[in-house]
Amino acid sequence: MTTSVELASSDAIDLAAAVMAGLGTPGDMAREIAEHLVDADLVGHGSHGISRLPSYARYVDDKQVVAGARPQVLTDTTSPTVSAEWGFSHVAARITTDLACEQARSGGLGLAGLVRSTHVGRLGAYIERAAAADCIAMAFVGGMGGSRLVAPFGGRSGLLSTNPIAAGFPTASGKPMVVDFSTAAAPIGKIMVAAMEGRRMPTESLVDAEGRPSDDPTLLERGGSMRTFGDHKGFGLAVLVELLGRVLLGPERFGDGGGPIFKRQGLLILTVAADSFRGLSDVLAEAEQLRDDIHAVSPAQGFQQVLAPGDPEQRARERSGDRIAISEGAWNAIQDAAARVGAADRIPQPVSLN
Repeated sequence: MTTSVELASSDAIDLAAAVMAGLGTPGDMAREIAEHLVDADLVGHGSHGISRLPSYARYVDDKQVVAGARPQVLTDTTSPTVSAEWGFSHVAARITTDLACEQARSGGLGLAGLVRSTHVGRLGAYIERAAAADCIAMAFVGGMGGSRLVAPFGGRSGLLSTNPIAAGFPTASGKPMVVDFSTAAAPIGKIMVAAMEGRRMPTESLVDAEGRPSDDPTLLERGGSMRTFGDHKGFGLAVLVELLGRVLLGPERFGDGGGPIFKRQGLLILTVAADSFRGLSDVLAEAEQLRDDIHAVSPAQGFQQVLAPGDPEQRARERSGDRIAISEGAWNAIQDAAARVGAADRIPQPVSLN
C-alpha cells in the first residue's frame, strides 16, 4: 500500500508559495498559484495539486517557463486576448475568465483567449469562478504542451495533446454543476503521478509504439502514446477542442519566446450570462432542481447515490477538513524541489502519515 502524507492546507499553501517564489515567480502570483494548487488537492484532484511543483521546477530549469513573467492584456476588444508571457499561467487564466465574464454580464455573451501560456492548472477552478459571477462558462485548451501525446482513434502514434474541456452552470445553492476532464483516457498528471509512484494505471489508457492498449504509465518515455476516452467519440471531442482552443484562437501567431513544448497552446473561454433569456432566480432554481432530480434517481447496484456533475469535488472539499493528502513519493519529490530553490525552511511537518 502506498503511504500518504497529510498536510494542513495553510502549511501546504505556504510551502507551495515559497517554492514558486524560489523559482522566480513574483510573490503575489506565487501565492495565488499556491492557493490554486492546494485547492485542487482539497477537491480531490491531486494530479493538479502541489505534486506539480517538481515538474514546475523542471519547466524553469529547461527554460520552458519564464518564472518571473507577469500576464498582460494584448487586445482589449470584444474578443480580448491575454498573454501569460510564457510564465506560470494560473493568474493569466483567471484574468481571461474575468474578462469573458465581464462581457457576458454587459452583453449576454463573453469570449476571451489566452496565449503564450504554459500550465494553467485545474480548468474547473475557472469555471467555478465564472459560476460565482452567475455566468455559464466553457473552457477549451488546444495544442496543450505543444506535444503529440495522444494517438487518434485507430492510430499508433501521438497527434494531439490531452486537450481538456470544462463547462459549468450556476445553481441556487451556489454550488455549480461542473464538468472538467481531459479528452485523453486519463489526465497526464495522473499518469505522471502513477509513474512517479511505480504504479500501473487503473485502465489501459495508453498504447505502446505498435498501438496496443496498455496500463503502463512509463510508456510515454518509451515511444508510447495516450488514448482518447470513449474511442472514436472521445477523439471527435478532442478534435473539437483543438479547433476551438488552437485553430480559432491562433496561439502560434504569438509563439515567439518561451519553451518549445508550449508554442501551440491556447485557452479559449466562452461565457453566457445566466439571465440571458429569463430571470436569474428561475434559472438558478431550475438548475438546482435538476441536481435534486439526479440525486433522486435510484442508484444501481454498487452505488450509494447518483451524483451530479461537481458533486465529487464539493464532497471532497467538505471531507478534507482543511487537510490535503499526497503520496509519500510525491512528498519526497516536493521536498527535493523546495530544497533546490532555497525553500527548505518552509517544509512543514506532516499532520500525519497513513
